[in-house]
Amino acid sequence: GVRGDAFTGYQLVGRFSLPPEAAVFDALADGRIIALAGANVYVESAPASRSFSFLGTLPGADFPSFGAAFLVVSPDGTRLAVGNNGGASFANYRVGVFSVAALSGNWFAAAHFDGAWIDDTHLALTAGDFVNPSFVTVLDTTSADPNNPTNPTIINGIGGASAGVALDPAGNLYTGNGFASGGPSGTGAVRAFLIADWTAALSGGPVLNFETDGIAVVDILSASPLGFDNEGNLFVGGGDFSQANEFDFVALVRASAIADALAGMGPVNPGDPTEVRRLDPDPANDFNFFSVAYNPALGRLYAKDAGSTL
Repeated sequence: GVRGDAFTGYQLVGRFSLPPEAAVFDALADGRIIALAGANVYVESAPASRSFSFLGTLPGADFPSFGAAFLVVSPDGTRLAVGNNGGASFANYRVGVFSVAALSGNWFAAAHFDGAWIDDTHLALTAGDFVNPSFVTVLDTTSADPNNPTNPTIINGIGGASAGVALDPAGNLYTGNGFASGGPSGTGAVRAFLIADWTAALSGGPVLNFETDGIAVVDILSASPLGFDNEGNLFVGGGDFSQANEFDFVALVRASAIADALAGMGPVNPGDPTEVRRLDPDPANDFNFFSVAYNPALGRLYAKDAGSTL
């Protein structure tokens, strides 16, 4: 017998809209989508119902006009983490961690661009700007003082702006160069850090350097956001408008090709369709800049243009 895998099986199955002004979203453990519009939280009435109800407003929220940086649900589905994108002043960077049930929680002082849960209490954060090398920290969401939380740097020296961050099923950590400046990596370069290495840095060992210590995995789009599906395929969003054919699609990198890269066989070839699929759910628009999220309960991949709720 032959069983198809997710890499070859993805196809467009539908379209729906998030609540008005919703910018960031994720999936709860039961498959319902949770979305944030301003400081207001909305949740699907049932998995795949496409009907959203108002859950509540995040207390003490401070967002810029363009909204939050990210929203990610904890592995156990009980908490959500939100990056406030620097707030209205663009200088008050806070990461909020709240219970899904009551929307109670705290805002932690932490620089950020994107975030991914490591476990139910620790959050990997990318941060940086277009001038200074970017970095990755690990926020302890049980820190007693939200204004001075435990948030050590584990990776630094990213030669450009920060990008997405994700962990594969084995616990290896992936991040990228979101917009090249100092290099030597270019925009869209994704590197992996083995679990033994980044946990050693977290435990007080030397901080890892993105450019010299990371394993080159793939160079595509702007490496943001990053995430994995149930089969270990890596999805990549964003875009690099300075390069031809480096925008207007979502990249799906085959799990076996990633495994080869980790084994020392060299990075994935982004031009090989057997290793990287380029998914364009909006063929009528040639200038999409997609964000992307995954729903593990339903096995569905969601793509949304940066300027739309569709």
